[in-house]
Amino acid sequence: MTLADRFRRRPSQRLARLTVVVIALLWGGGAYVRSLFHSEPRPALEGVGLLLVVLNATTAAMLVGAIVLRNCGDAPWRRTAAVALLLGSMAASLCLYALSPHGGGGIVFSMIALWTLVGVASTFWGVALGAVTIVAVGTLGAVSERHHIDFGLLAAFAGVTLGSLASVQREAALDATRRAEAANAMLGERSRIAREIHDILAHSLSAQIVHLEGARMLLARDGDRVRALDRVERAQRLARSGLEETRRALATLRGDAPEPEQALAELAEEFHASTGRACEVEVAGTPRELSPQAGLAVIRTAQEALTNVRRHAPGARARIVLRYGDGAVELDVTDTGGTEPVLEAPAAGTGWWACGSGRS
Repeated sequence: MTLADRFRRRPSQRLARLTVVVIALLWGGGAYVRSLFHSEPRPALEGVGLLLVVLNATTAAMLVGAIVLRNCGDAPWRRTAAVALLLGSMAASLCLYALSPHGGGGIVFSMIALWTLVGVASTFWGVALGAVTIVAVGTLGAVSERHHIDFGLLAAFAGVTLGSLASVQREAALDATRRAEAANAMLGERSRIAREIHDILAHSLSAQIVHLEGARMLLARDGDRVRALDRVERAQRLARSGLEETRRALATLRGDAPEPEQALAELAEEFHASTGRACEVEVAGTPRELSPQAGLAVIRTAQEALTNVRRHAPGARARIVLRYGDGAVELDVTDTGGTEPVLEAPAAGTGWWACGSGRS
């Protein structure tokens, strides 16, 4: 399990968190409504009571609008509008606190707005905003009718500021961890493909040398041009095959490798062009995107299988079946049996011989 996986919440953890949030919202909403009607001044349709109702409605509306805008997209105008609404909600909630210090609504709205604002601001501006809010709440408490600074309340606002900053830093650390893991995976894939290209070239070039050396000996010893020409043609086919394999590996390295279905169709065409025999391709199941490793393994396995058909079953027809299952892909390559004499084959190098299925 990677570090990023440890940070991610499991379904049970998400459910527990959602339950806590819902309970907190219900409890907070009930306490807020109760305090609203048991404090002075009380809501009314005129005078200070009407102003209390307007401030509560305005603060709640701006806060909800800001949260909705912040979670609906990353467009610059959405971010600007959300910050403006949050600042307006903060100002209105502080006015509400000054009007009704015992009501609690202004404090709750101020804390929610502060947490959200610090979450979208830089560290410097988050700390500055928290400090300004603490000073404003302390000043309002000092000039209110109680003439008393509630240091516990100031500590709560400091805790909200620090908690929001910690949440932002955690998300930044998680994002950096994901980027580092992606970079490490990319480097690992490039190293694997480099080894793959090395194996391809080593196998292809060594086999070409064997055929060309055999052609040279045939010509130098008894002048058998027919057999020497056959050796040269084999070397040419090996060179072309090695070049195609190298191109596929480089395409995977660049990230523009063809889909397995397309690559298998191209291999079938190459088989038909080189042998004159048919090669059918069938895809079963619902195709889906494979990882670069799995896709290349499927292609190389089919390529090696068709090479073995040409080498050990001359004159045979071939059939490729690619099956997409639940969490796996299976590849079957079969032939109808050789109808011509088996040609001498060069020594094999490294490759994918026994693979019949691969995990996606």
